[in-house]
Amino acid sequence: MTADDVRAEIRRLVLACDTERLAVRLPDLTGAERAAVAAELPGLLAELRPRLLAARWNAFDQLTGPAEALMMVGAATVPGPAGAATWLMKRDLDPGTSGAPGPHRLVRAVSGRPVAWRAELAVRLARRVRRPDDRVVPLALALLRDGPVPPPDHEPLVAAWLSAATVTDDPLTPHLLPRIFEAAGAGRALAEEQLTPEPSHWLALTGRALPREQVIAGCVRRFLLGGDPRDLRFFVRLHTLVAPTPAESAGRLRDYLRLLATAPGPVAELAWRQARGARLDPADVAEAVESMTFRPEAGLAVKGLTWLDRDLGARPERVNDHVRALTNAYGHASHEVRDRAVALTLKYAGHVTDPTALLEGAELLPPASARRLHERFGGGRTGGFTPGRLPEAAVPGPFPVCGPEAGPPAEAGWMAVEAWLAAVVREAHADPGSLRETLARRFGEELRPVLYDMPVWESPRDWCTALARELVNPGEDPGPPGSRPPREWPPYRSTPGDVGQALYDGVVSLAATAFRLLPGLRTMLPLHDLPDDVQERLLRTDDVETDLYDPGARPAPAEWNRLPRPEECAGPHAFLLSRLDELLRAAKAGALPPVLLATPTRADGHLDPGTLLTRLAGCARSGREPLPFDLAQALLRLPPDPAPDLAERARGSGSEAAAAVARRLGRGAPPPPRVEVTWTPDLGSAPHEQVPDRRGIAAVSWPPAEPTGLAAVDALLAAPSRRGFWRGSRDFWPRMTPHHRELAAAHLALCLLDYSVPPGIDDLRGLAVADGESGPATALVLAFLLAAEGDDAVPPLLQLAAKGALPAAGTGRALGMLSRRGGVRPDLALPSLELAARQGAHAEVWTILRHFLAVFLPHGGERARRAHTDAVVLATDVAMWAGARGEIPEVAAHAGRRGSTSLTRACRGLHQALTREP
Repeated sequence: MTADDVRAEIRRLVLACDTERLAVRLPDLTGAERAAVAAELPGLLAELRPRLLAARWNAFDQLTGPAEALMMVGAATVPGPAGAATWLMKRDLDPGTSGAPGPHRLVRAVSGRPVAWRAELAVRLARRVRRPDDRVVPLALALLRDGPVPPPDHEPLVAAWLSAATVTDDPLTPHLLPRIFEAAGAGRALAEEQLTPEPSHWLALTGRALPREQVIAGCVRRFLLGGDPRDLRFFVRLHTLVAPTPAESAGRLRDYLRLLATAPGPVAELAWRQARGARLDPADVAEAVESMTFRPEAGLAVKGLTWLDRDLGARPERVNDHVRALTNAYGHASHEVRDRAVALTLKYAGHVTDPTALLEGAELLPPASARRLHERFGGGRTGGFTPGRLPEAAVPGPFPVCGPEAGPPAEAGWMAVEAWLAAVVREAHADPGSLRETLARRFGEELRPVLYDMPVWESPRDWCTALARELVNPGEDPGPPGSRPPREWPPYRSTPGDVGQALYDGVVSLAATAFRLLPGLRTMLPLHDLPDDVQERLLRTDDVETDLYDPGARPAPAEWNRLPRPEECAGPHAFLLSRLDELLRAAKAGALPPVLLATPTRADGHLDPGTLLTRLAGCARSGREPLPFDLAQALLRLPPDPAPDLAERARGSGSEAAAAVARRLGRGAPPPPRVEVTWTPDLGSAPHEQVPDRRGIAAVSWPPAEPTGLAAVDALLAAPSRRGFWRGSRDFWPRMTPHHRELAAAHLALCLLDYSVPPGIDDLRGLAVADGESGPATALVLAFLLAAEGDDAVPPLLQLAAKGALPAAGTGRALGMLSRRGGVRPDLALPSLELAARQGAHAEVWTILRHFLAVFLPHGGERARRAHTDAVVLATDVAMWAGARGEIPEVAAHAGRRGSTSLTRACRGLHQALTREP
């Protein structure tokens, strides 16, 4: 055959992807024929490039794709090994998701080349391996197995060989298997090898093919190189399989001792097993035990202390060599490790020559354990706790006075809003022209489109802006969209290709047809409940002539109203917005009073009765009656005690508002609602299960309050029939009822139990500043924020304790229930409780912990957790600080159990502390 015939034949086979025929034909080519075919390769590659790109993402074209055919032809015809290796690694020949081709046909294709040529190609390809999944790996391994040349010293090749399919009697095993101890990635490739029920392939092969000495030395060398536990897992199992004898380990004891301190846990435990039975110098034993007690793993630290006890059994005077190991254990996170260390210290205390270091280390122990060491070594000195003093109950300062230019900022707090409203009302009566200029500068025109296009104003900021705009440009508010005249919609003409608009119009037309043909739908889904833009689009549909409103439910034309529906917001928020609404309506009517009655006189929201009477007199002189919600808010801010002399003074004003104030001052405040928090039955959720929210785990309610004669006040004191969605303005709530803390806490608790945005630390600070009784709602909010906010919740807790208003028992019960039912992590609250105890609230914190343990400790077969033990240990310390006595039945039940778990030992210690003689 001529060269042209050969080129045509090979070309035809490549285009047909006939790799089997190519594997037979290519080895028989002569040198000249190879050169002729090689010259044709660039053009053939360019011609097949579109097919190569398509085949790269075709997972079904794995065996006979064009890439494999071109690789075979290039490997068989390119003159030098370097050129052939470059051809095989071309990006165009990357098989992509279709997978690398099998190497067998490629090896047959180059079988006509000289042995040395094939060996050099194999080495060059092997050196190009970077990862076990490189596409060249199967071919490189096949060529290495086919030739006499040893594999190159290339670490990625070892990991690739271990990850590839195994071959019986693999000729590469004698060359590559000894390299697994140094090659990076080898341990990760072998991480899934199993030792039980019987050693898997590589474990068995390594233990059988390599000498024991080489295996042991290689494993220890690999351990000393370091790595994460997954990288070292195979070598730990291999070392366990080989099981070195004491004689084989004797020469490597120093290496094993080095591994005790910093190696991953499985490696350190392996080193401990090798070292514990050896004959070591006392200094080596002390160093080993010290290394093990320094480790974070409780199991290894306990093994180290057991080793220490065994070493001291024969030579107790050596305890002085182990002082550092004991003090390491004093600071360990595990209760078991700390308890064992204290027990060993007391066991060998008679042989301690200088206890100074032990007493210094005892500061790391819980106070109950430290006391035992101080009583033994320190002459009865307890080393411990000096109770702090509770802070003085803070006295709120005077309420600030500002001008209208201050304006509430974008995120207005309650004090900024109240002060600004008072200034605006005052200046509107005293100097309206100057006020208009000031507000025009503060509230610009750019706010108008956004503000007036909103059907509902839910934020106090929106109402303040609307009030300012009304005073600047009276009558500019066109009213909510629902109360405006219908818009005139121009006929819509869709442009060609406007698919989105066409689909939308089709959906609108379908909805309009449904409303027309199904009259019952108008009752089930009233049109007036739909968004305004949807109503308008439905009403302008061309083919609808029927009145789509339900005749029986069609609302009358809406009056001006921007308030949200009562069921969509919490009671205090609805009260606040109603107060702002009446201010805006008064501004629209030109009937603003000369002064606001409800502006506080103290920074906690309190209103001085004498100041209120002065403001009432000012309203009487101007001939303006105070606004109803403003009067209601003023009455809620008065102190609760009766003031008969001030009541008589109020009656002299003669107005209806003055009469209401006189009745309130004469009788005092109505009794606050008795809030109840009722926990629902546990429906089988596992204790400590992380639930997505707290809905339904408890109910907050209170019985109807005695009517006051003022509808606004009665609405605020009434329990909500439906919990509101809007939780804004929560910083106002404690200051709206500054002498009824529990009422504000009840609404905050409703937010906690129903929604994903629970109360925050600012809400708790507001409750701490307020006065009045604290009940289960305050306890629930405090318990939640102790776990959610940590140390930030401590100052409010101390403030409540200083006032004598801390619901300690309820807080403990609520924290226990939230830990069981509400997805709250109690371990986050325990450090905060300890901090509060150290700052003077130790008696109150003990009460919290006592009731917390009664609910939180496991019962009914529940599994004990570390948080249980931590809580009992903290309770033991705080009980000692508070001088507490009296058995806790739940603690006594755990203390009386058999066994020696961490929780059982901790409960025994607490029980003994509570029941010992004074």
